[in-house]
Amino acid sequence: MPPASQTVLITGASTGFGRDTAIELARKGHTVYASMRGVSGKNAQHASHLTDLAASEKLRLSVVEIDVTDKAQINAAVEQITSEVGRIDVLINNAGFAGLGMAEGYTTDQARAMFETNYFGPVELTRAVLPHMRAQKSGKLIHVTSGIGRFAMPGMAHYAATKWALEAFSESIRYELAGIGIESSTVEPGAFKTEIFGKLQQPAEPERLGDYGELAGIADGFEGGLQQFFESEAYRGPEIVTEAIVDIVEAEPGSAPTRVAVGADVQAVAELNEQSAVKQRELLAAFGMEAFQPLA
Repeated sequence: MPPASQTVLITGASTGFGRDTAIELARKGHTVYASMRGVSGKNAQHASHLTDLAASEKLRLSVVEIDVTDKAQINAAVEQITSEVGRIDVLINNAGFAGLGMAEGYTTDQARAMFETNYFGPVELTRAVLPHMRAQKSGKLIHVTSGIGRFAMPGMAHYAATKWALEAFSESIRYELAGIGIESSTVEPGAFKTEIFGKLQQPAEPERLGDYGELAGIADGFEGGLQQFFESEAYRGPEIVTEAIVDIVEAEPGSAPTRVAVGADVQAVAELNEQSAVKQRELLAAFGMEAFQPLA
């Protein structure tokens, strides 16, 4: 049985999936550290909202400062948590941002910045908590990726690349850590009406896109399609992503899934995951790695 109350660190908790998941887990009795950038600056209002909510509902919910691109902040937050409660049971790597536009228009500096937040940030956080989880011989790593972490589409090349990278990292360490009692999973949301769509990064060099014709305006078509989906009967709100994350947090040890695709628009991703699991087991066997835990 998993502990009735677990200590959870979640990144990107100022808004969206991160905020909602932090609140739901705290309401279910877990000790939650909701992290975000700019606790005293750009996110001061969001931080105060969580702090006030915790006080009014008597939740074990605390706000900590973490810019996932700042190693010192990451290490300081992990040290604070382990000093206060003695353990970290769950890390939820949720922080990230997206971009929409033709790949050539993005500079390599833009691509690097996206990788720093979406990939290297989760890697650094994982490395920070693993010594504590290894000492406990238990723990869960949950990485919020995207349906686009499993397929490619025009206009999101760099974003997809960061999420593909995080998918590969999560599954690889899943095998490496299984014998220690630590599980690694990804949650793959489809399109949901959250703040991320109001913050989509645009190409810094749109002047390079003249020869693409109508394709250069992919953002307009994408946003129109999104709006149609959000207004359709198939669409369900972002609460189903929170539910999926909470289910993994509270799953019996050893039963956390490798991947969970969430949303009516990513059914094909769920099917791809099922097929991939079969082929992955075959490949592990071909390389003589049958001893590693098979995919859940």
